Amino acid sequence: MEFVLSKGDHTRYLRFLLLVLVCAIVLVCTDQDYYSLLGVSKEASSREIRQAFKKLALKLHPDKNQNDPNAHENFLKINRAYEVLKDEDLRKKYDKYGEKGLEDQQQGGRYESWHFYRYDFGIYDDDPEIITLDRGEFDAAVNSGELWFVNFYSPRCSHCHDLAPTWREFAKEMDGVIRIGAVNCGDNRMLCRIKGINSYPSLYVFKTGMQPVKYYGDRSKESLKNFAMQYVTSTVTELWAGNFVNAIETSFASGLGWLITFCAERGGKYVKY
Repeated sequence: MEFVLSKGDHTRYLRFLLLVLVCAIVLVCTDQDYYSLLGVSKEASSREIRQAFKKLALKLHPDKNQNDPNAHENFLKINRAYEVLKDEDLRKKYDKYGEKGLEDQQQGGRYESWHFYRYDFGIYDDDPEIITLDRGEFDAAVNSGELWFVNFYSPRCSHCHDLAPTWREFAKEMDGVIRIGAVNCGDNRMLCRIKGINSYPSLYVFKTGMQPVKYYGDRSKESLKNFAMQYVTSTVTELWAGNFVNAIETSFASGLGWLITFCAERGGKYVKY
């Protein structure tokens, strides 16, 4: 049986198809992806994701938007995006399958107070000398051949907050000598459990080829520095016109820095400049 549409029916049918198409476009556009919600690129590092979320959390938190009836729902969206993108495995699933790949992962339903995000969240994320290590980055970092001194902390630990100013000053003085790290055990419970962390803050030195060494001394900057320097190894190379350029080029290629002392021979003695 063949149906023939009249001119009026044909027009109404086209309008119906156009309406369906518009609705589909609206649904796609309003289903904003997690990277866009946080305002970061798909190549964003864990640190960049945390910093972006913290900035939004302080701005959009329901505690600060009590007159907005949509504040709770809006915050849940960015909280959900952060909880997925901060987790290495969930992020890979999301990148490959989108939200459909996360149907068995019901997260993002709870969040902390505004005060938590202001004072406790990502304590060291704004310190360029301190590298916050997550589960996916930790082993590669501490096994890179460089010397690491890592602070395992909990954002709810008062002693961790007490140590923070000293750890920052210590990191600035040791910049270029050793790597200073921090692990937020609130966000990386599994990593801290695997590493045997059962108190906060716990401070460990990591060096390739040796077992991690825990620091038990007082938490002054000088004591931390003296402890760390026990594990710093150095070599002295005499530079002259024939090897200077090659030595410096090798240094740049390896990423290692040199401390160069210039001296001159006077009467059988070397005078440093």
